[in-house]
Amino acid sequence: MKRIWNVITKKAFVATILLAIEIFLLILMMFILGRLFVIFGIGLYIISLITILFVVNDMGNPAYKISWIISIILIPFAGAVLYIIFGKRHTTKNMKQKFNYIDAHGRECMKNMKNNVSNLNVYYNCKQIIDWIWNVSRQTSYSNTLTEFLSPGDIYFKRLIEDLKLAKKNIFIEFFIIHPGKMWNEVVDVLVAKAKAGVDVRLIYDDFGTIASLPVDYPEYMEKLGIKTKVFNIIKPRLDAFMNNRDHRKIVVIDGNISYTGGINLADEYINEIERFGYWQDCGIRLEGEATASFTILFLRMWHYLSGEKSHYQDYMPTEKIKASGVVVPFGDNPIRDHHLHDSTYLKIITCAKKYIYIETPYLVMDYELTAALIFAAESGVEVVIITPHIPDKFYVHALTRSSYKKLIKAGVKIYEFTPGFIHSKVILSDDLVAVVGTANFDFRSLYLHFECSVLLYKTESLQQIYCDFKRIIGESQEITLEKCKQRSWFQKLLGFVLKPFAPLM
Repeated sequence: MKRIWNVITKKAFVATILLAIEIFLLILMMFILGRLFVIFGIGLYIISLITILFVVNDMGNPAYKISWIISIILIPFAGAVLYIIFGKRHTTKNMKQKFNYIDAHGRECMKNMKNNVSNLNVYYNCKQIIDWIWNVSRQTSYSNTLTEFLSPGDIYFKRLIEDLKLAKKNIFIEFFIIHPGKMWNEVVDVLVAKAKAGVDVRLIYDDFGTIASLPVDYPEYMEKLGIKTKVFNIIKPRLDAFMNNRDHRKIVVIDGNISYTGGINLADEYINEIERFGYWQDCGIRLEGEATASFTILFLRMWHYLSGEKSHYQDYMPTEKIKASGVVVPFGDNPIRDHHLHDSTYLKIITCAKKYIYIETPYLVMDYELTAALIFAAESGVEVVIITPHIPDKFYVHALTRSSYKKLIKAGVKIYEFTPGFIHSKVILSDDLVAVVGTANFDFRSLYLHFECSVLLYKTESLQQIYCDFKRIIGESQEITLEKCKQRSWFQKLLGFVLKPFAPLM
């Protein structure tokens, strides 16, 4: 009985039930009114038709628009209302205004920042990517930054703890998922000790990502320990488009000189301390030097949004002088901009590849452009290899992922599933020349709706580490052939077929 009570009093359960009731009553009301009044029923269809016209004329991704058109046709008016509430890819007007203000403040603080790539010897196509990121987001490139690829999660965790223990001035942490256990408890112990020693320790986490793991009063608890804490986009039991936009970033900044990002969250499955979906394969990237400045700015911008506290970014810039080869471009993506940095960066890397493209992703739910680019690359003689999980975390997304295999394999793309379990890494590597390591999956939510961050690496020392890790993982994976595609159960084939039109909404 106590266990049942604990479940029904959790904020996740309460919010879900209230939202479900709200949606049910909305749809029920529309159907009842539609049945009672012929004129009102005609009105419902007119409203739905008008909404469809707005959807068609929107500048959004075609697959995303098709998903909403089908939804509106299936449930007239209710589908239109849901589109008005949830369909817009952009954030609320209030949020956009706040972030534009914060962006203006940041540009003033960093008005002397320039795109350093013009002074470096960078291959033309990679220079185009770097210049584009700078032009649309003012996120710059750096040399003089050491990069270290960390895989799997336990190696990342060990390195992170070592660096946290050496912090002298500040520690900034921003994560999507935090779950108490060995990993998080050990991090907290270090953070508390550092806070007592006078280090400025700040924490941001996403409310949806922690809805089942942290209590409502957790920020107050952390504040008592000396750790300044803010929660992004607190879940409320109401129909609100803003609930679509989550902070999916994973950022650690230490003293302005060292930073981390990647797929790894602060929970025990990420370091295989507990088992979920078999062995959990994940990775991260460690930066030391100039490029940490970008992650510092990303964190302080989010802190400004959540707390209202302005920071003078120059006070937190790197102080250590590092000598290293290659170019490093940390960048943050968000649904506020019209430009989707991850989507376009992935697309550019794929279309410019000459020898090979290696991809690791937990979800392969792509739009037409990315799919077509991968097919074109494979049919042009480029070696295209994609690694996905063999044991899924979400059965319906896995069905969608597998529904993409046949077309890709026929074009010459090699698909591997990580046999020991679940692969959560988000990595793309091409031609021993360029890679992206970060938080964005190959799916619509990451590419269009979430706050994400990654690092573009050009000719850095870590590229060889990434290449070797790919080869290791391929050795632990099974290749998926057309014959294996045919052997999938009829239920999984049907599920993938039915869900395909709604993939952008998942």
